[in-house]
Amino acid sequence: MPGSHPPVQLRLEPHALPVMRTAFEEAISEVQAHVTRLGRIGFIPDAWLGDPVSATVQEHYNAAVMEAADGPYAALVAYEAELVRIRDSLQLMEDHYRRTEGDNAARWGRM
Repeated sequence: MPGSHPPVQLRLEPHALPVMRTAFEEAISEVQAHVTRLGRIGFIPDAWLGDPVSATVQEHYNAAVMEAADGPYAALVAYEAELVRIRDSLQLMEDHYRRTEGDNAARWGRM
């Protein structure tokens, strides 16, 4: 369940940040493709036999798998969002490092 675990602190060498961010971008692209495709084709559109049993299965499946806040589809969407948050955090870390190093280089260059 998202948010049910305490935050974890990640420590990386500055040169590893772009590599890690790229790996997360690739993972996001792959997961996004699956989320998009599943959002289009994951629902059972009709009771395939037109009988009450297939109608019940269709309703249950769509409600439990595709629409439930704690269902598999929601978990995949949450996973994608978490990957995006991590990628964005890595970008912020990289930006901060570059600014800090630029400031340090400017300071040392003036001395």
